[in-house]
Amino acid sequence: MNLLSNALIATLKSALSKYSTSRIEDLGISKRMSYAKVMDSIGFAYCPDTEPPEIIELEGLMVRDLFKLAWKGIAETSLALSALSALTQKWIEEGGEVETPSPKVSEMIGLQRGMKVIAIGYMKNVIEELKKEGAQVVLYEDNHVYRCEAKRSGIESYPGNYVFLEDDADAIIATGSSLLDPRLSIVFEKVKSRAKLLIGPTATVHPYFASLLGATHVAGTYVPPENRGKVLTMLKLGYGYKRLIESGLVKKWFVKV
Repeated sequence: MNLLSNALIATLKSALSKYSTSRIEDLGISKRMSYAKVMDSIGFAYCPDTEPPEIIELEGLMVRDLFKLAWKGIAETSLALSALSALTQKWIEEGGEVETPSPKVSEMIGLQRGMKVIAIGYMKNVIEELKKEGAQVVLYEDNHVYRCEAKRSGIESYPGNYVFLEDDADAIIATGSSLLDPRLSIVFEKVKSRAKLLIGPTATVHPYFASLLGATHVAGTYVPPENRGKVLTMLKLGYGYKRLIESGLVKKWFVKV
């Protein structure tokens, strides 16, 4: 296995051990998002347009077996993270302590004017907030369209792989979707920073898992039990994270690892 699948399995054996024998009840990939249903909880993660995964036999599929597919492909990794999201939802429902509603990102990282913040993945609203409050934001993004948009807004922007040239920053803010490939864990290990935040629809991960990858803060999403059916339907119909937030069916949360 690899670092991500090992971290997933380790989390299942320790922090989420009470769910270690759980099975996948539903699983799929829709437009821009994957989803998983575990113990009635709904989890989701970003999934770009990519080749489909190898055929996965859903009947009797254990969560731990899905976790072993992480970093075997983008789709497989997204599905594994969706399953972790579902388990994290269950953990929160049963008393896992998180702060909700989540504070502003600037408050999460203790932002002060002039701080250097590395952003991994284009998060327009987050970057605008940080810039407005005086941060020196440096964006690393694979999509050239997003890089151009950020540059037009006055944001220093580079291709994603260029982040390996960095040595230190006051804070790193990474989209959870950065977990779809192995770079983020390397960056978290290499770049010295007091705050390393995972945020976004794919960041609904247990704090213990986040710590294994080097993160210090997590900002995820919670689906209350009464809204699960509607959220799952929206995901299957192809609605994205923005629409889920606008619907009021999900809540944002934050925790220090």
